[in-house]
Amino acid sequence: MNKTNRLTLIAAMALPVLLSAGASYAAPTHVPENFADEAFKNVWTRTDALVDNGSVKRSYYWGPIPGFTTSEDYAEGPNGKHLVQYFDKSRMEINNPNGDKTNPFYVTNGLLTNELITGRMQVGNNAFVDRYPAEINIASDGDDKNAPTYASFRGPIYSPMGSTRIGETIVDTINRDGFVGSDTTYSSYNVKYAFYEAATKHNIPDQFWTFLNNTGPVMKDGKVVSARLNDPYFYATGYPIAEAYWANVKIAGVANTAVLIQPYERRVLTYVPTAPDGFKVQMGNIGQHYYAWRYSEAGKPQPPAIRCQQVPLRGFGKLWADHPELQAKIGCTYEQESIVTVAQQNFEHGQMLDVIGNYGYYGSGYKTIYVLFDDGTTRSFPDNYVDGSPEPSITAPSGLYVPQRGFGKVWREGTGARVRERLGWATTPETVAVGQLPIVPGPVPTTAPVGPTPTLVPPGLGGAVQRFDRGLMIYAGPTLKKIYVLYTQQGYGPYDIDHWEVYNDTFQEP
Repeated sequence: MNKTNRLTLIAAMALPVLLSAGASYAAPTHVPENFADEAFKNVWTRTDALVDNGSVKRSYYWGPIPGFTTSEDYAEGPNGKHLVQYFDKSRMEINNPNGDKTNPFYVTNGLLTNELITGRMQVGNNAFVDRYPAEINIASDGDDKNAPTYASFRGPIYSPMGSTRIGETIVDTINRDGFVGSDTTYSSYNVKYAFYEAATKHNIPDQFWTFLNNTGPVMKDGKVVSARLNDPYFYATGYPIAEAYWANVKIAGVANTAVLIQPYERRVLTYVPTAPDGFKVQMGNIGQHYYAWRYSEAGKPQPPAIRCQQVPLRGFGKLWADHPELQAKIGCTYEQESIVTVAQQNFEHGQMLDVIGNYGYYGSGYKTIYVLFDDGTTRSFPDNYVDGSPEPSITAPSGLYVPQRGFGKVWREGTGARVRERLGWATTPETVAVGQLPIVPGPVPTTAPVGPTPTLVPPGLGGAVQRFDRGLMIYAGPTLKKIYVLYTQQGYGPYDIDHWEVYNDTFQEP
């Protein structure tokens, strides 16, 4: 990388403080005035005013000038809104304007990394709008078509959280498709994990841990003092939400540049071993990325490059046609949809689906229960419940339900996936959309042996299922009018599914 390219890279990233003996720092004589709130101005001034007047040799923590400001939807804010202002490297926000203005967290910066990776735009403490994971390069030039994107990290952030790896040399890798592996050649950079964050059960590399705990000149009460740039360490970044991964990318026009990437709740940290000393650890322009994703539909998945020989019809077809990002996730179909019986039940932290019918290669019948966790992941289990089996005596808290039959069996016995622990209690009775008789002796039950009576839909008005290259769609019946999309991020067919989404069925019969 030549000197010019290095400076181009450095100018776009947040950098550690460069201190020199006997250095003096001038208090800012001018601060931009177009801040949406005085509190935003105070936060910016603390770290970035000295950068703005050239007193310190680090790039901005937020950006050179305040950017777009608006009131965005937020359920807990006044009139369902909260004030936000965008900067190159983040988005400042005030969620409670009546809160304690002396609290360092009166102004927060959004959980932008979470939203860009998951595709779920947060509009309240526990409210989200489903959009799409951003296929925006996370730590490289924008035209690098082989570099990992925010969407590439869907798998790592949903992977089981781990234990301490302090002292371990980092050789894990990730590519654009989100596949993770290892490459021992990265051990030559000698980057080791230095801190284990128990809150999210992820480890922080030594290079990032040093950066997050840096001290340097900041503005406080109109004076220049030496203090931590982040206090506490997670103030600007939030907690890590995945382990760190190596990738070879193009940076400032230089291909095959090794970079270590770790997503945090609010920002992304990168380590470039070949960058100049003092500039190896960087924070990206996530504020720019997020603004483009939210307001300009940047990073939207493109439809598959190939033409499908067969396309879905009816409700499945409309959903598939209306959402190109789904086409990219699940690919083409190779069969007609099949009428099946679908049972569904809501839980405190997710849902269960039971798909029962004759379709695909399973001419003698197919019975599978899908456990849909509210973090977007799913696990499947064979439904081997035998009708008439006694139900254990379990009492649910008032207003909640104990799942019965096949759902109950998986809920109790799926200990490896921590089904009961992760789902909690059922919040509704089952709804059963009967498309055909279950593949077990005996009629469809009209009442539950124990517990609430399921809602039954007449035969012929039941559920439907259709398989695709990398997943399947399940129609839960006319009572719910929901289409569930189950897909794989790591496998190659509908039998390796690990994620799910749900949509309203908007198809109208002609």
